[in-house]
Amino acid sequence: MIRPATTADAPAIAAIYNQGIAERQATFETEPRCPGDLQSDLLLVAERDGRVVGWAAVAAYSDRCVYAGVGEYTIYVDRGARGAGLGRELLEALAGAARDAGYYKLVGKLFTTNAASIALARRCGFREVGVHERHGRLDGEWRDVLVVERSLS
Repeated sequence: MIRPATTADAPAIAAIYNQGIAERQATFETEPRCPGDLQSDLLLVAERDGRVVGWAAVAAYSDRCVYAGVGEYTIYVDRGARGAGLGRELLEALAGAARDAGYYKLVGKLFTTNAASIALARRCGFREVGVHERHGRLDGEWRDVLVVERSLS
């Protein structure tokens, strides 16, 4: 089941995000996050057997008015729930919810080494825009990110 997140989901959302931080494949963050740290304009969770096993969010791409309607997406799936199509369901649900909330485009920045996230974006109709080289450092090493986008119209 995919549904809007509630405050009660915050510990599970943080725990799943902390898996991503530890794996060093999806975020430049290095310090574990607390339940109250993760906030977004639009946040969905996926439940399996009453337990949150994934989440996806959209945040405004920029606070500049010319970019109103462009959102940057984030998606994380618990490592025990990966590989079963949950990411695709969650990202498609997020795209629909974002469209309903007035977004006309989603963008994402994916580590060029994160093959699973790149494949997910492709399966969900995102196109590759380009690569930001040396976009940030993770554990002292420069990382490139692939920029993807999908029109929601």
